[in-house]
Amino acid sequence: GGVIGLSCARSMGLLGISTILIEKNSNIGQETSSRNSEVIHSGIYYPSNALKFKLCTQGRELLYQYIKDRNISYYQCGKLIIATNK
Repeated sequence: GGVIGLSCARSMGLLGISTILIEKNSNIGQETSSRNSEVIHSGIYYPSNALKFKLCTQGRELLYQYIKDRNISYYQCGKLIIATNK
């Protein structure tokens, strides 16, 4: 019942594939997924030519489009970055 298992089961179901999700815990979201910080990462910590930067920025845009298309409420609070020189 983690985010990957649920995503796979959902995708298969949308394709019309009969799917059963077996969960080892008594409830869903009791493993790593439950410790998600719920932050949509911007990719600011990676060099602009890095794969992680590309995946973060693409994923961010895809996620915002997904939630807008489904009218899911969210709060985009932003981030303040302060640069210092020592």
